[in-house]
Amino acid sequence: MKRFIFVVPTMILVFSIAVWMLDKDYAMINSETRLLIATGASVFSGVLTFFLMKGDAEQLAEAHKERKQNKLK
Repeated sequence: MKRFIFVVPTMILVFSIAVWMLDKDYAMINSETRLLIATGASVFSGVLTFFLMKGDAEQLAEAHKERKQNKLK
């Protein structure tokens, strides 16, 4: 579950950048196809992030918890 903290924002960022780039550079392609391409890029980046952040996400979440606990003390 900790990995989804990084997966979802990555997917949103990739989707928004892909839509922007496709609208800017490939306006001749209809909008449904551009949205499908952007959705595919978003899902692909989410899957990559999910598997590549396996160990890092848990370490970053633990470090964040420790920082919060230290601030409360």
